[in-house]
Amino acid sequence: MQLPAYWWLLALVVFVQGAFFVRIVILRMWRKGVQPLARSVAGMLVASCMAGFVYGIVQRDPLFCLGQLCLLAIYHLLQRQGDDQRK
Repeated sequence: MQLPAYWWLLALVVFVQGAFFVRIVILRMWRKGVQPLARSVAGMLVASCMAGFVYGIVQRDPLFCLGQLCLLAIYHLLQRQGDDQRK
């Protein structure tokens, strides 16, 4: 089995985004709420989404690009929901 081109970019994307969603699941199980992200962590998530988007473009995979855009939309909705609950 041969690794795809730019496999390291895909590995980075999967690791960062996986850690982000595991964090949400763990926090929701323990505290029933999601704490706001630090600016550096939010920046890492956005950078990961952009890296995934670039990977999708390089591999000519529109579904992967769409998935990264959906991830950004989910993140935005989670942040908005958290802001509404704090007010």
